[in-house]
Amino acid sequence: MKNKDLLRLIKTKSEEIKLKDFSAAIVEKARLLPQLETIEQPKRHFQLKPSLAYSFTLLTAVVAFFVLYNPASPIIPQIEDLNQVVALSSVTAVSLIDFNDTLIDSTDNVVSLSLGYITLDTPAIPQIDQEIDDVSMYLSAMEKLLNSNDNFGYQLDTTSSNGYANHLNFTTRDLLNQETEYRLNFNQSDNSKDNQFTMQGNIEIGDVTYAVTVVGELNNPQNIQLRFQKDASNYIDVSYNVSETMNRYQISTVENGNQIQTVNLFMKQVNNQKSVYLDFIEGQSTGSYAFKVKEVNQMKQMNISYYISGSTSESGEIDVVIDNSGATAQYGLTIKPKGQIPYIIERGRGSNGNSSGPGNGNPGGSNH
Repeated sequence: MKNKDLLRLIKTKSEEIKLKDFSAAIVEKARLLPQLETIEQPKRHFQLKPSLAYSFTLLTAVVAFFVLYNPASPIIPQIEDLNQVVALSSVTAVSLIDFNDTLIDSTDNVVSLSLGYITLDTPAIPQIDQEIDDVSMYLSAMEKLLNSNDNFGYQLDTTSSNGYANHLNFTTRDLLNQETEYRLNFNQSDNSKDNQFTMQGNIEIGDVTYAVTVVGELNNPQNIQLRFQKDASNYIDVSYNVSETMNRYQISTVENGNQIQTVNLFMKQVNNQKSVYLDFIEGQSTGSYAFKVKEVNQMKQMNISYYISGSTSESGEIDVVIDNSGATAQYGLTIKPKGQIPYIIERGRGSNGNSSGPGNGNPGGSNH
């Protein structure tokens, strides 16, 4: 058989054989085989340790507080001379002494802003509730510092009278635009050997008089110590210091011979808006407070932004209005802790009023 015939025969025989289709079986078997699963490794995230996390959170909150309430580069009011320092210190100190002399008992003065709020659980007590009495001590002073001229319109009279060679007269204005007149009578002695000056005298506010002592360095009027004294056991110490960033007043309150509280006070002016900052550094309170004046319905009121650090920090705002409809004027404080229920309390104007906050009152109604 020739090769050509042989090839034809092989082709014919191969066409006669019917091949079975195994494709479906192969596909099904492949489907049943264990599948290779792709496991994606989780991305690693950086986590702070609890102590570091708390410190970072606290730092962030403090920075945020001053960024929010200092939106622009502040212009620090310039202290022009010793008289201005003495006037500002006097206003603050006298307000604090007056606060402690005129305590007023008050009840039925806690109202919740959240009407219809009913719960069987005791609501969380805001941290501000523990500090509001200390803050209230400074409301009268803040009224005057925020509403008066920077130099309090002072005038120095060097005519000898009643045993004093110098008389510093100045005036403050409060939220109701009412004026208070102050008269500081003093004699001054200079000691060039010790580089020290001393002012001794008293300050008159109406019929009330307090003893005053001022001590400072002759060649460094940026560091001054002042004492406003009701008696030997009750007085206010003020330390004035000028740094590159602020004019700071450190104010200590002494009652019955015991120092009960120390705060730092400084003033700033941003976009023609004056603000006073109060930081509690010794005593029961620890918060930082920023005071400013705003107008609502053509009526002046104070707004306070605050931040209180701790194991659980707290921030919020307080709106302060004056209610003078009764025989004596009262402060109405709308306290708004962030993330908590707002509430209203009253304080005697120039006193603490001894009224309670949500820690002692009843949510949703008055405290009877």
